[in-house]
Amino acid sequence: MAYIYRSKVGTFSIRADELSPGTFELCVGGIWLNNYETADSAAGAVYKRETGWYEWDCREDPKSPCNLNEWEMLCMDPAERDMD
Repeated sequence: MAYIYRSKVGTFSIRADELSPGTFELCVGGIWLNNYETADSAAGAVYKRETGWYEWDCREDPKSPCNLNEWEMLCMDPAERDMD
């Protein structure tokens, strides 16, 4: 499962990190920003502008997703589609 948010400065993605089981990686435009214990905490970093990516963190756009429910959910693995 992966989540994406398309912003004016780039597309953020959150997905399970295969190299660090039990964590989620936050990326923008395919560039790794940080790992988080939960997908929700990664989404929270985007909302709070605490990603470590200056181009996003310094912006004052009035609208950004306040939680993971506002991100687009993508199925990465065909087996996940069968679970719904």
